[in-house]
Amino acid sequence: MKWFILAFLSVYLLMNLYVYLKLRHRAILPVLALGFFSPFLMRYADANFSPSLSYIIGLGTLLYMGFLLYLVVSFLLLDLYSLFVRAMHSIFGINPLPRPSKKLSIVIALSLAFSLSAYSYYETLKPEVYHFHIKTDKVSQRIRIMHISDVHLGPVMGMDKIKLIKEVYEKYKPDLLVSTGDLVDGNMKRKDGLAQALREMSPPLGKFAVLGNHEYYRGVQQAIEFTESAGFVLLRGTWVDLGSIIVVGVDDDDCRFFNACVGPLSEYEILKDLPKDKFILVLKHKPRVDKRALGLFDLMLAGHTHGGVYYPVGKFIIPRLFDANAGWVELGKGSALFVSKGVGTGGPPMRLFAPPDIAIIDISE
Repeated sequence: MKWFILAFLSVYLLMNLYVYLKLRHRAILPVLALGFFSPFLMRYADANFSPSLSYIIGLGTLLYMGFLLYLVVSFLLLDLYSLFVRAMHSIFGINPLPRPSKKLSIVIALSLAFSLSAYSYYETLKPEVYHFHIKTDKVSQRIRIMHISDVHLGPVMGMDKIKLIKEVYEKYKPDLLVSTGDLVDGNMKRKDGLAQALREMSPPLGKFAVLGNHEYYRGVQQAIEFTESAGFVLLRGTWVDLGSIIVVGVDDDDCRFFNACVGPLSEYEILKDLPKDKFILVLKHKPRVDKRALGLFDLMLAGHTHGGVYYPVGKFIIPRLFDANAGWVELGKGSALFVSKGVGTGGPPMRLFAPPDIAIIDISE
């Protein structure tokens, strides 16, 4: 974890330095310096300031980080474009395309970064709702499951995200509500109002959750207390029999870095001893499936990926790290996987062609 933080800060510093080298103006130095140190300020504010002030600092920090990323990418694309034009001139003695001046390049990069940031923020405001139907002889009557993931409640994500969830809950009236991790992402000791809002959703078959990686980053115990006060039953290497459906949950494997794991981290170790005549629902944060478990469960619900947050990341990188980026996947042997893009965001409140989502799954004969 320390190495990850060091790597992040190193890359973040280089991004700020790169922008300064492109702009070359002293007036921008204080902004870049404040931007670089803002994650530390956000962390301190989350623990010590009022929720409203913490929100303002957190939102400003995360918006700056998202805008900085777009600005760096815009400048890099313009640099690659200029390099291509110069190469054509060097090889063929011609300039096939115009080269923008330095001032115009700055205007183009800033315009792209502002436009993409604005659209990406807008994309986070309303989740898509997926509605799936599963036919099986393992249940005698319809069971409706509502799946949420990666809400990232903390200094920035708050009541607005819970309201989105409650709107879907009230519309579809599920029998079972499940959360596949990263419900919590910050100091939750002064967030009783958020827990109460979540507690107001009380489906007939209950609410179940597993821990994600972010629950461990700010203290797993306070994350557990918040999740349970919100009305969720935490499944940590355990399962619960609801009649015709069994719900299984495992800890996220990042628990190893904090010496905080409970129960087996492989779903196979739990599933191998469960009855085969009931519908088996597995809750897991990261969409990595133990191949030995195929055929031992009917449906696995997961999250973590956020659909890559930015479409190119979800399209080309995430599938190489996990068994799926987002959406529904047939795994074989009667087992299926659904990966949510999440409701909130763990970093900047921005998404690019990877909108948030909530899933409704009807299981019936």
